[in-house]
Amino acid sequence: MAARIIAQIIVVGGSVLLRGFVQAYREALQNAPKGAAGARAATQRVRGKMDPDMASEILALSKSSGLKEIDERFLKMYQANDPSKGGSQYLQYKIFSARNALVEAALERGERFPEEAQSSSSGGAAAGDAGSENQEKGTGR
Repeated sequence: MAARIIAQIIVVGGSVLLRGFVQAYREALQNAPKGAAGARAATQRVRGKMDPDMASEILALSKSSGLKEIDERFLKMYQANDPSKGGSQYLQYKIFSARNALVEAALERGERFPEEAQSSSSGGAAAGDAGSENQEKGTGR
């Protein structure tokens, strides 16, 4: 008697799971044409890149903020969350990732760092040095 009940539970449970998979497959086929944007977002999440929308929320800036404003807000928030002052290394990492996402978006819009504009006319390499210094701060290594 118990074996019969267990068999019925397995059959009913299996059919419910099968129906769920079939329905999910149908929905996936319907949404496939729209899926390119979702696939890009998923790839960014897997690679660890932050979405500019989330980055602008973290730094309390608009997505169209300038590079100078991004760096000013980054430094203020990064220093405020210094672990040696009772802050969080996790929050520092999020702030650093947000800065990188917004800077990348600004560079894609064609903006340039003020140091780059000056150093390109004078031939200096100060902009590259400053960028690597900020990266070292954010990695926690």
